[in-house]
Amino acid sequence: MKKHLVLGALAVLALAACTKSETLELNRGNEISLSAVSGKNLTKAADGYCNNNLPASFDVWAATDSKTYFEKETYNRDALTSTYKSTVARYWPASAVDFFAAQNYGGTPTFTASGTTSLAFTGYTVADNVSEQKDFIYAVTKDITKPASGAADINFRHALSQIEFRAKNANQNIYVYIDGVKVVNVKNKGTFTMEKSTTTGFHIHGNGVTADSDTRGDDRGLWSSQDGTVTYSVSFSPALELPVDGSVKDLTYSSADDFNTNSMYLLPQNLDVWKKADHAVPSTSGKAYFVLSALIYNVADPGHFNPSTDVVLWGDNTSGTYKPKDIAVQLPDGMKWEDGFRYLYTFNFTEYGMGGSDPDSGDPVLTPIELTVTVDDFVDVADKEIKVE
Repeated sequence: MKKHLVLGALAVLALAACTKSETLELNRGNEISLSAVSGKNLTKAADGYCNNNLPASFDVWAATDSKTYFEKETYNRDALTSTYKSTVARYWPASAVDFFAAQNYGGTPTFTASGTTSLAFTGYTVADNVSEQKDFIYAVTKDITKPASGAADINFRHALSQIEFRAKNANQNIYVYIDGVKVVNVKNKGTFTMEKSTTTGFHIHGNGVTADSDTRGDDRGLWSSQDGTVTYSVSFSPALELPVDGSVKDLTYSSADDFNTNSMYLLPQNLDVWKKADHAVPSTSGKAYFVLSALIYNVADPGHFNPSTDVVLWGDNTSGTYKPKDIAVQLPDGMKWEDGFRYLYTFNFTEYGMGGSDPDSGDPVLTPIELTVTVDDFVDVADKEIKVE
């Protein structure tokens, strides 16, 4: 039976970054203050911010009567009361107020020219170092007057996409070590605009990264002017071994402490993907693709790996010792990332498929062993009579 010892299909699963609504409350009273349920305060968490993982602070902008009421007031949380208050007290006016709040936003925040109905962050740039990337959250609440009773809600949403990686090996004929993964040639800059409507309810699925009044709700933020070409990478030391039983191995962390540093927060975008048919060499294509750094052994006795005797199929031996080597993996055509979703990509090592490519040549990483068989015909010899005595 012919077996293709290659890297198989790329699987992806998109999940909402948080399963609960992320609601903060405006307190009653003359002074404008914010309160929230107590939770952890992490710089970068696996799921980003949620009700059980609230930010320690965030910035607030306000407008009333089509005029700026205040700009960038930082509201900090009091550990004892779980109340967010500004260092400069702000008070409720007689007219209704529009609030815009954000954390980890970057760029230059400015009210739009159309009567301060929206707030734009121009020149937002995703950090090059994955460990420095943070969950950019935002909220809008409109037409709020001083509450007579109860509280007005501010619902935070996630402005970025979260990217994580996994791998599995269901092929007992190979043994795999992985020490890193990359996202190549993606955009890292853009302008984010808080839209004109209140971000009410749950953090729900968006409808693309371009404005479309027929399909995209006004209560979602909008990314525009995405630009740049950047590669993001994470590495693991020591390299991770893939079990040969087909079970999934997380690549976004190698220990509990690394989970936060290896999860990517990237710019929502439509990806211009590299295709083998159009660009033979991934590294010079300028298109987006994934890179998996892997060391692959052939297993002579399936299910019984022996690194001292089994042969290396793919690896870098420039130092005299085999180490993982980059493999380019083609992405699905039409792939895109949307704000507020976590994408889980799984690299599958199987006994079928076309496999990955050498980033610098475009050649297949592994070539299946195939045999072309010919068989000689039986040749008749001369008819000869043999006398038996």
